[in-house]
Amino acid sequence: MFKGDLINWPELGRTLVVIDAANLEQSVKSMGWWVDYVKLYAFFKNKTTLVDIRYYAPHFNDARQNNFFTVLKKHGFTLITKPLKIIAEIDKECGHIRKANFDVEITLDVVMCMDTYDTFILFSGDSDFNCLIKKVRCVGKKAVVISSRYHIARELIESCNRYLDLKKLRDEIERKGK
Repeated sequence: MFKGDLINWPELGRTLVVIDAANLEQSVKSMGWWVDYVKLYAFFKNKTTLVDIRYYAPHFNDARQNNFFTVLKKHGFTLITKPLKIIAEIDKECGHIRKANFDVEITLDVVMCMDTYDTFILFSGDSDFNCLIKKVRCVGKKAVVISSRYHIARELIESCNRYLDLKKLRDEIERKGK
């Protein structure tokens, strides 16, 4: 099992990239940088035989996010969104408990399209995906997990074929400026 810094991207074959947006954004924010999604798409388009790149995110219904989603779609991303669910109000100072978990949607999509890819790349460190990683590998597919060192469950590192620390992609996908 390869857990090193480098990946021979072409050997991955047909590649499905799945982005758990909340997890990815939290990871890069904690490292003090932001993702340029146009660069991220170009990176995978140039380095792999990209089948699809899917972006799973809550939809806030505001103009700024709608513009961002338009840019993603224009640059080849498949968007999977749903409204942000307000569960409860804690108090006036703290605000609401919000939820928009995509574990089920990601899992179903990845399983349902297994015949279209050889390698599944997951941008998330959520331990809930451990079962999915095992299933993908059980049917002979490769699983690569990309996340930051402090935002990944140990189970995912142990279950995947390859783990890549997100900071290794920083030069390729970082957003410069505003």
